[in-house]
Amino acid sequence: MNDLHRAELELIVWLQQWPEWVRPVLDLVSVFGTDTFFLLCLPVLYWCVDPGLGLRLGLTVLVAAVTNTIGKLAAHQPRPYWIDAGVRPLSVEESFGLPSGHAQNGTAGLGRLAVMAGRPWAWWTAGALAALVCLSRVYLGVHFVSDVVAGALLGVAVLVLVLKVERPLTAWWLGLALWRQLAASVVSSVALIGAAALANALYGGWSPPLSWSPAGRIAPESLDTIVTLSGVLLGTLAGASIMYRLGWFDAGGPLGLRAARWLLGTLVAVFIWYVQREVLPQTGPVRYAGYALLALWVHLGAPVTFIGLGLMSRARQAQAVH
Repeated sequence: MNDLHRAELELIVWLQQWPEWVRPVLDLVSVFGTDTFFLLCLPVLYWCVDPGLGLRLGLTVLVAAVTNTIGKLAAHQPRPYWIDAGVRPLSVEESFGLPSGHAQNGTAGLGRLAVMAGRPWAWWTAGALAALVCLSRVYLGVHFVSDVVAGALLGVAVLVLVLKVERPLTAWWLGLALWRQLAASVVSSVALIGAAALANALYGGWSPPLSWSPAGRIAPESLDTIVTLSGVLLGTLAGASIMYRLGWFDAGGPLGLRAARWLLGTLVAVFIWYVQREVLPQTGPVRYAGYALLALWVHLGAPVTFIGLGLMSRARQAQAVH
């Protein structure tokens, strides 16, 4: 164990001596750094506020989550409670620790929301929440300080990169024929799985060291997360591309109408998620197809259904770009 990790372990043990009432607060704060949190926010923005904003937020968090997952596999670094029984595992994780996904996703996602708001208070709020997310992950014993620092820096890098390439990349994408967009969606999605598999291949024959015994049974080299994210990426790109060709849609209307859209769309999404998770066999292809279908419902199936039921109206295609 290097000196940095040894010093960081001492800090974690000290943080975990804080009063017990701190734990539920930081458990709650930790949620703001999950990709699941932002993907739950996506349908609200996409169906009920502004589809362009919802799509941009979703893709930003997807980029952060994908690069984080591949980064973890490339680094192959432990979590604090895996290597020291003195650290209480107040949360349990099976993936590698470096970089922190909560810190990276939280920084990129909350930063994206701040950009959308365009107000100084939004930046201060996003910064404060991101910092608390980082603190929560160290306190819970699932990350070293160096993990969350790396995650936050990568989150900033993802945000800056997305903001820089968003307009030219969107213009290029919209200039492609639909079949090319769909082909590119498939290729991009599958390429992510290939990149993750390659990161694992660099550690051929690896197994968790005996010094990681406090971790219990873990499978940190699992590709389940990247398969899930790849499926979501496929459904998002394909669904939004087809919806754009169909004329896009207007997410406005009375509050009651928006609530009806959200309720119906969410019920169907939960059903798809439940069948994929609890009914079908848990294989890689099923996971990939299930999450692709879920994202396809959010970005295409739901808007088309809403329009057919009179819960939503079509809009000019130009609105999708701005």
